Amino acid sequence: MNGEEITGAITTRNLSFRYSRAPEPVLKGIDLEIEPGCCVAVWGSAKSTLLMALGGVIPHLISGHMEGEVLVEGLDTHSTPLRELAKRVGIVLQDPENQLFNLTVEHDVVFGMENLRVPREEMGRRLERVLDLVGLTPLRHRPSSQLSGGQKQRASIAAVLAVEPKILILDEPTRELDPLGTEEVFRVLRRLKEDGVTIVLVENDPGQIAPLADRVLFLDDGRVSVDASPRQFYCELREDTRIRMPQVTEAFFRAPPPGEQDVPLTVEEGERAYGG
Repeated sequence: MNGEEITGAITTRNLSFRYSRAPEPVLKGIDLEIEPGCCVAVWGSAKSTLLMALGGVIPHLISGHMEGEVLVEGLDTHSTPLRELAKRVGIVLQDPENQLFNLTVEHDVVFGMENLRVPREEMGRRLERVLDLVGLTPLRHRPSSQLSGGQKQRASIAAVLAVEPKILILDEPTRELDPLGTEEVFRVLRRLKEDGVTIVLVENDPGQIAPLADRVLFLDDGRVSVDASPRQFYCELREDTRIRMPQVTEAFFRAPPPGEQDVPLTVEEGERAYGG
């Protein structure tokens, strides 16, 4: 980076990526600076590819041609072993069962710490902390296969957090969950954000994303076409049929109240805007 000091949690410079045998790159010249403690939501095309690049899975586990740089807390993902990156950035996948393969919740949570040779006493402290954080302390000895969908996703988040990364990347973590399971996961994410964890996620529920995210990125043809706060994001893309927005936000654009009002993102904001 030519001696430039890196202060962001994640920094990309001219990031491009083309899958093996693909004729065109799916990421094209992406420049990003994600500050520590920020929550960034990603929408649009190739969003999962971007997340895998930010977490170091690309280029280490996915073959293709990558250009540019991705730095995680100043470490170049291309030259830093994935084992080292995993101490700084945790990745939660769409299907939690891909990350839960031990007998019980407790065994799944300690698995990553065992691989990193965390001392046993420290392991116990972290186990108790993350189980409390995700609300699974009463289920620590339950077989992971007997958990509900939301509980499984919370267990997979706990397993990642036990390694104590400062950055959490989630690729559609509630895709297979019902509304209750979705709310369980987002309750954990809100608490993590309050604790200063940097969060980057792909999520299709605008009602959950809008009040959580500090920034929303929209990828169009492999480039970041919009990078804005949720309120500004929906204003800029209000006519784009590809964008889902919270119901209260959509209603505001269809029938705005008299006078100048901020675009509401939550029901509570909508009630205030309409004088309810």
